[in-house]
Amino acid sequence: MWKKLVSQKYFCGFDLGALTVKAALIKDVDNQSPELIGVYELKTAGFKNGVLTDLSELAECVHFAVAGLIGKTGIKLKDIQLGVGGEMIEKQYSNAVIPLLERGSKVISPNDIRKVKDQAKILGASMDEYVLHNFPQYYKVDDVNTALNPLGLYGRKMEIHTLLILVKNILLQNLVKSVNQAGYDVANTFYTSYASAEASLSEYHRRQGCVLLDVGSLMTDILIFKDGFLKYVVNIPLGGEHLTQSIANRLSIHFDLAEDIKKSYAFALSSEIRNDEEILIKSADGYTPIKKEIIAQALEPAVARFVDMVLQAIRNSNFVDDIKSGIIMTGGGSLLPGLEERIELVASMPVKMGKLNMTSKRLPYAAKYCGAVGLAQSGLTRARGNSSLQEGNMGIKQRLSNKVVELYQEYF
Repeated sequence: MWKKLVSQKYFCGFDLGALTVKAALIKDVDNQSPELIGVYELKTAGFKNGVLTDLSELAECVHFAVAGLIGKTGIKLKDIQLGVGGEMIEKQYSNAVIPLLERGSKVISPNDIRKVKDQAKILGASMDEYVLHNFPQYYKVDDVNTALNPLGLYGRKMEIHTLLILVKNILLQNLVKSVNQAGYDVANTFYTSYASAEASLSEYHRRQGCVLLDVGSLMTDILIFKDGFLKYVVNIPLGGEHLTQSIANRLSIHFDLAEDIKKSYAFALSSEIRNDEEILIKSADGYTPIKKEIIAQALEPAVARFVDMVLQAIRNSNFVDDIKSGIIMTGGGSLLPGLEERIELVASMPVKMGKLNMTSKRLPYAAKYCGAVGLAQSGLTRARGNSSLQEGNMGIKQRLSNKVVELYQEYF
């Protein structure tokens, strides 16, 4: 028997990946830390290389994935929090200036901050792009004061420098249509890798400075945080699928078999493999013995290239000296044994697997589900009315008082 659905109590995150889709369900527990109820994973269909190839196939994929989650948890769902990432997103830095008063100065209000952020969105995005996120980098007040949060400062004009995360309108519309065709609504759309950060990074990590390394199948997204804010985003065209293909090419085997070998026997640190260790792999003539050393050799060039590109991307960010709390890895591609230690060895900074920052039962390979869980958590945060201006922490009286002050300053 289905449990009764309570409005705004359950949130489903849907991570659309190149190889698999992942759905996660969380429960809002009285404005405290949410609780993870369940996850479900299914092979992707109708979507390849960031392009929707078959609307009906993707709709069916969405339907079966969400239905699987429903069957597993017993919770009815009517909408999802959709995630897009990897090759689907684009980034754009933008800036804008707005006047506050022609004469004298005024106290900067939340409404002023919204205005300048909206102006930066208009200037930074084209007509065929949808703004998923608007991440302020810093504000300037009267060309003198530079602030991370200008709320409450006096000024005559305000400038914002911001980072926009964008997706093509037509792609997003088609993805939403496929979800609708599957029988569900899209409540919100978020950047999956940022949602993964929401699920796995603590406030301490963000303030100290850290890197989120979200390793997907075809793309790896690198997000750098400093002083609590997202400062830099870049992706590299390498992921778990490229590591699998390296094994398939070297051993002349099918990709699916290479994927199974990678999951079961591959190791990113070849020095840890004993020369005499062997495994049996299925072939046309039955089973063929092969040394683990051969698998390590097949994987080594792809791993070396991956690690090199990751570290080069971090160096190019100019934030290396600000990374005080190391690298946190998420995504299915991060689960390759030894990859964590390999990156740590070369990067000379601590590297660890992402863990969910919420109440949950034991979840094997939690780093793989950070995106889906983070999407659900982002939907919950938005439903609670939280904002980057922290207005959600204000009481009703305080918000009304602020509004009166804003109106007075606007007209007097």
